Amino acid sequence: MDSISQVIHDCETCAAIKQAKRVKPLWYGGRWSKYKYGEAWQIDYITLPQTRQGKRYVLTMVEATTGWLETYPVPHVTARNTILGLEKQILWRHGTPERIESDNRTHFKNSLINTWAREHGIEWVYHIPYHAPAAGRLNDAMACLKPL
Repeated sequence: MDSISQVIHDCETCAAIKQAKRVKPLWYGGRWSKYKYGEAWQIDYITLPQTRQGKRYVLTMVEATTGWLETYPVPHVTARNTILGLEKQILWRHGTPERIESDNRTHFKNSLINTWAREHGIEWVYHIPYHAPAAGRLNDAMACLKPL
């Protein structure tokens, strides 16, 4: 080993930096790493220009491990439309998930949704309001849709 390599090899600071680069951050893979495809989803509504059929809102559903996006256009944001969208776009296509995350708005946080989730064995989790990292994959997908 030449002298420069030896100095770097013996340097405690250099060793600590090198080790830190090997360790993946806590958020890498993070809370989704324990799930398989289709087991965890994040959902929210986005407002887009109204269609000829009167549909102005889109239920956006993002599969948490891959970022796969499913959408379901609706005329009104309601718990009933949320359940229809989840059944048609997720349950029928990808199977019943273990977990669904959403914000705390009334179309997600109500007795109809709670009963439906319980009947299907789905853990419904409400993420922190106004905290973008809590809905990371979802926000990325919605940013792609918004310019449309």
